[in-house]
Amino acid sequence: MADTDYFTELDTEADVRTNILSTISSPVWSGGSATLTAFYSSSVQSASSGDYYYDVYDKATADATRQIQFAVAYGHFAGSGSLSTSAGNNPSKAIYRQFRNICLQNSTSETKFNFNADGTGDDYSAWDIFAINVNRARYREKLDPGNWELRLTKGANTIKLIDDSGATADSSVNASKRVFNIVSGSIENGVSTIKTPAVAQAAINGTFGYFYPELGVIVLNAYALNQSSLAITVDRTANSLKNNAGQLYAAVKTGAYFQARREEQIKSSHYFCRVRSDEYNWSQNPTYYSGSNAEIRNSTFIQDPKAYITTVGLYNQSNELLAVAKLSQPLLKSRDREAVIKVRLDF
Repeated sequence: MADTDYFTELDTEADVRTNILSTISSPVWSGGSATLTAFYSSSVQSASSGDYYYDVYDKATADATRQIQFAVAYGHFAGSGSLSTSAGNNPSKAIYRQFRNICLQNSTSETKFNFNADGTGDDYSAWDIFAINVNRARYREKLDPGNWELRLTKGANTIKLIDDSGATADSSVNASKRVFNIVSGSIENGVSTIKTPAVAQAAINGTFGYFYPELGVIVLNAYALNQSSLAITVDRTANSLKNNAGQLYAAVKTGAYFQARREEQIKSSHYFCRVRSDEYNWSQNPTYYSGSNAEIRNSTFIQDPKAYITTVGLYNQSNELLAVAKLSQPLLKSRDREAVIKVRLDF
């Protein structure tokens, strides 16, 4: 193609690659933040819901830009800690069974969460749980295993919770069924370190809970938290309104640290735009010319034309613009220079 042509046709065999899968990790919380250190509840959350779970925001009520980041809830298998309704459908009972139905692979046979990680077959079936449900808009496809840490504080005591997936967990194995134990540990320099081995913890009262990355859900063992240094107390009085969810929210708020990242698979198409030496050496920019006859402003360009490539446009066969790619900096083009510009489109 000569300098006077406007378009270069792509060779679909040599210049185009489509449906390239890649995995990216990015911060979960609003504003591109990987760590929340301040937590706010809503004074206008309805009493019917606020009595049993808390929506947690990143900013105070007075800030109009605040958004829900996650919710904390308390559930009891038999409905204790909440008032009975006329039909006997206690809110805490509904919360427990909702998370059971969502999280357990066979909720018909697994009637309770069993926080068993010691491999001995011991039964740590839990009558009650705490749950942290990350807002769907925050985690999108899934939370990134091995890349979250939650600190719970009560009084002078703090525990740091992570999952036991390890930094090298294979995210392609059983991707829709993954579940990891929650253990005491921390993330430092991007590497998770387990402080209390899962076996030792389970030998006492079962694991601290389970982490479901595809669901964006952390289910915590209420009994294990009570037996830990936090000694979080739960009031299991039947047919009585107890603010058990508030116990966990207070521990999260005082801990002032929730780090998390999300993981997404994206499809990409790569277009290799090849610019030969005799192509695109002239510019249509009005500053390239002067006078009523549109003479080239720089006379040296007559024999040795030069231009700077700043943008690549992708067109269909009808010459309709479909996508625009911007270069990070202008690329000098002349008859002595050729270029290959790779344009990547993510879906």
